[in-house]
Formats: sequence, C-alpha cells, structure tokens
Amino acid sequence: MELWKILAAVMAALILMEAVIMIPIMLHAQEAVKVPESVLRISEELGAEYHLCPETLRAVGWVESRFDPEAENDGCIGVMQVSEKWHKDRMAGLGVTDLKDIRGNMKVAADYLSELVNDGEDLEVALMRYHGESRVMERLSEGELSEYVAQVLEISAMLEYQHGK
Repeated sequence: MELWKILAAVMAALILMEAVIMIPIMLHAQEAVKVPESVLRISEELGAEYHLCPETLRAVGWVESRFDPEAENDGCIGVMQVSEKWHKDRMAGLGVTDLKDIRGNMKVAADYLSELVNDGEDLEVALMRYHGESRVMERLSEGELSEYVAQVLEISAMLEYQHGK
C-alpha cells in the first residue's frame, strides 16, 4: 500500500511539473502561431478524410513553412514542403498539379502522412519519415525524437489546447 502512495505522489508531481513547463511554452507559441483561415478549413476537411488530427496537419504546415504557399527549399514546395520528385505519382493520383496551391499541397501531404501511419508507424515515426529523417530506428532505439518531431508535437498540442481538446 505504501508503494502505491509513493507512486501516486510521484505521478502527481510529474503532472504538475509538466504543466508548469508546458503552459508557458504553449502560451508563448500561442502568440506566435496564427493559422490562416484557409489552412484551418482545409486541415479540418483533410483531417476527417484521412483520419488525422487537424492540429497535427496545421503544426506540420507551421514548422515546414510558417504556412507560406510560396515557400521552396531543396525541391520541396508550399505549405507542407512537398517534393514533386518523390510524390509525382501521388500527385497524379490525387489530381494535384500545383504544389503552391494550398489545398493540393496539403492533400498530398495528408495522403502521405496517412499512408505512413496506416503502414503501422506511430505518429512520431511517421513524422520522422515524413521529414525525411535518416537513422529513424536508431534514434528511436536510443529513446530520441528529432527536433522536428518535438516541434510538430509541441505546436500540435498547443493548437489542440486552444481548441479545447
């Protein structure tokens, strides 16, 4: 019985510590993340269609491009930084021809992320693969997530908190 009380006290302390650490981070991020109306609407639709959390889709868009449909980096384009080189067939299958189109870009990204999750990957692994991380399994065996995944999960949690989830 004593061990149970100790474990309960430790768990309560950890929960309190997480709240003390996470709430200021979330409040800071809350001020910085302004989700455009189009991204809000599209992420809701695609989240429902692909069984993904809309806030996670928004968080990916924020981390990847700060919601900039014109963003380009190393051949990756748009809000979700999709590479036409790697997703040409997916784009054709989805009828997407312009990765600077917010809806098309987000659809390709949601389709890919959903595929990763449905292939048995948990969200953290799926996000690492989405981001093109190398050493995914090695990092996980070491109990390590990438900075990218940590940022996406933090922003997603903050957005869920804003929406009362």
